[in-house]
Amino acid sequence: MNAVAGRGDPTRVVIDTDPALGSPGADIDDGLAIALALRSPALIVEGITVVNGNVDLETGVACALLLLERLGRPDIPVHAGSATPLVRDMHDIRQLFASFLDPSSSVAERAQPTLVPASDNAAEFLVDVITSNPGEITVIALGPMTNLAQALALDPRFATSVREIVMMAGSATTYAQNITPVGDFNAYVDPEALHQVLSSGAPLRMVGLDQTSRVLLTRDHADQLRASTDPFAHWVAECTEAWIDFLGRAFPNRPEHLTSCFLHDPLTVAAVLAPQLITWERAAVEVECASPLARGLVVADRGLALLPPKPANAVVAVDTDVDAFLSLFLTAMAG
Repeated sequence: MNAVAGRGDPTRVVIDTDPALGSPGADIDDGLAIALALRSPALIVEGITVVNGNVDLETGVACALLLLERLGRPDIPVHAGSATPLVRDMHDIRQLFASFLDPSSSVAERAQPTLVPASDNAAEFLVDVITSNPGEITVIALGPMTNLAQALALDPRFATSVREIVMMAGSATTYAQNITPVGDFNAYVDPEALHQVLSSGAPLRMVGLDQTSRVLLTRDHADQLRASTDPFAHWVAECTEAWIDFLGRAFPNRPEHLTSCFLHDPLTVAAVLAPQLITWERAAVEVECASPLARGLVVADRGLALLPPKPANAVVAVDTDVDAFLSLFLTAMAG
């Protein structure tokens, strides 16, 4: 199992992500996940690879670089990856987002980083760093799986050399419902890429929306962070409240969004940082790619149905110690 805070050697990780954290009003969970990893001595971040997802690739790269500047970590290389999913066009999703996202939340329109990307080939970086260090590096996948699928296509040794892939996708105990009634954003945007990852034979752990939707960052938490002497904590508090304000306007029929926002991606980082906070089960995980109705539906067969399951290809999260996670997260954000 992976290193836990205060025990054993640090775990080496690469974070594959589609960050939008860079200014108040921007979707914050990818950026907070990166911050959690960088502020945790139990993890060594070897690099960040950026994929098209929450925002376009150029904006995502800018967000990652600006976050590293704010955290004082210019030593972490950022590699730009795929600008599009493997198969689909992002135009329909971009139109959907444009209908309710505040354009001023785009960090690219508000500030430009002084740092520059290390490369524009994330898949090549992933292959190089993983195959050069077989069994030593974990990939934490926080966005659509396009970069990982491209790395697998580039060199099949990626699957046998990665320590494990820990991904934010799907749901193990219920339907994931955020972009469609049955699909989560990461799976829906590029199910073909997720299918390739699930079929690769690489060691996989999946943290789904059924667990990440249980961990909420609230206005009270923002007040706690504002009481810290750490300037980064104050900035996180400002971003948190701005994002909650937006969610309350965008989803007035969901009461939780009036006072809180989800910590989807930080929980996925915590799955590597402190896996004992989560209860795990083996499962046969598949994703629907063809059906327009169920595109992005992730099915995790844990052997609970009448028909016998297929062989397990992943370990999935089925329960979470929410209070312990929030304590870990807030301590890291407060410096």
